[in-house]
Amino acid sequence: METLPSLRTDIQLSPLQYQGRQVLAVGDSLGLREGVAVLSPQILPLLPLFDGTHTVRHLQLAMMRMAGNRLVMERDARRVVGELDRLLLLKTERYDALLREAKGSFAALPRRAPAMAGTAYPAEALAARGMLEKILGGMPEYRAGSSEPVRVLVAPHIELGTGAETYGKAYAHLQSLAPERIVVLGTGHALDNGLFSLTDKPYDTPLGAFPVDDHSLDALRRSGSALTASDDFAHRSEHSIEFQVLFLRHLMPRPIPMIPILCGSVTEWLDRVERPGAIPGVSAFLDALRVIVDHRTLVVAAIDLSHVGPKFGDSEPAHALEPDFREHDRRLLDALCNGSVIDLWSEARRVGDRYHVCGLPVLAWLLELLPDLRGHLLDYRVWHEAATRSAVSFAGVVLR
Repeated sequence: METLPSLRTDIQLSPLQYQGRQVLAVGDSLGLREGVAVLSPQILPLLPLFDGTHTVRHLQLAMMRMAGNRLVMERDARRVVGELDRLLLLKTERYDALLREAKGSFAALPRRAPAMAGTAYPAEALAARGMLEKILGGMPEYRAGSSEPVRVLVAPHIELGTGAETYGKAYAHLQSLAPERIVVLGTGHALDNGLFSLTDKPYDTPLGAFPVDDHSLDALRRSGSALTASDDFAHRSEHSIEFQVLFLRHLMPRPIPMIPILCGSVTEWLDRVERPGAIPGVSAFLDALRVIVDHRTLVVAAIDLSHVGPKFGDSEPAHALEPDFREHDRRLLDALCNGSVIDLWSEARRVGDRYHVCGLPVLAWLLELLPDLRGHLLDYRVWHEAATRSAVSFAGVVLR
């Protein structure tokens, strides 16, 4: 019997009220599908069958059980497969062809276009600058009294309006800063073929772009790490670096060489190594990056913290989990401010990344790279999304 294709791992299913009924909204982090796709929640128990090992017959039998053992024809099961394929939820030949086409088109571009302009922030320079000036309007209020320059800025990558105050408090500390280069470590939400993804493409914004630091990028590639993605496609639709470049370009209009690096998930390694630097194959990349992040380099780390509630696969609403995930966040932020990668890794192992901290790899590499720095928490917040009973936490931190 024909094997069912695998479900894509780069999609997100979120419960949503749509036209008066509960549905699942499907997010496509690769942007291969235009528009919004919605699914009936009744299909959710069937999705685990799409793992590359089950057959159409298994799907048919599962559908019969869900129908109270009423007869379900094979053509009905195939109709479900066809609908999921139409919505681009499955790794089929159609999906592979569209992905190849998208990768080829992106690879040919000399610059990385602003994926979020016109939706997350204005696409016109004057309006974008006005939005940033409004967010940063209280900058003098947040300036730190320390004479030590900021070496690392940890900022959110949540939607700009939602995290406006935290962005403002964080980027206030870059006023008057004049680094010779900028390393931006972003969360690679769609990065599934490596721990790191590099790009030679400048990140365009309505305010302009920074040039990329070709020499540093070449050094990172020469490190020979097999954990670096073979292409830069993960940068195409990723917002985590894009939001930071927008602020940086506003605050630092002169051309400063930039090294954009997306970091992939390290969750699978939590129980396998005692610290992230012990992941096989990562040391050469980290050694090359340590040379780059000297005292003349500003490092910007784009992270959000816990993601909890039904939107992120939890059976419980975010409010029920809030005391626990807030405590988890506190321990992670304490580890960051104290420069302890061991404490960070131990805390993530303790909960098995139960709270889906998407910024965990960025924090891990940050502490492996710069363990002697100490941090100061600027702001911590939790944003609740009432429609999905879910929440995301985020923070701003400076390290000196």
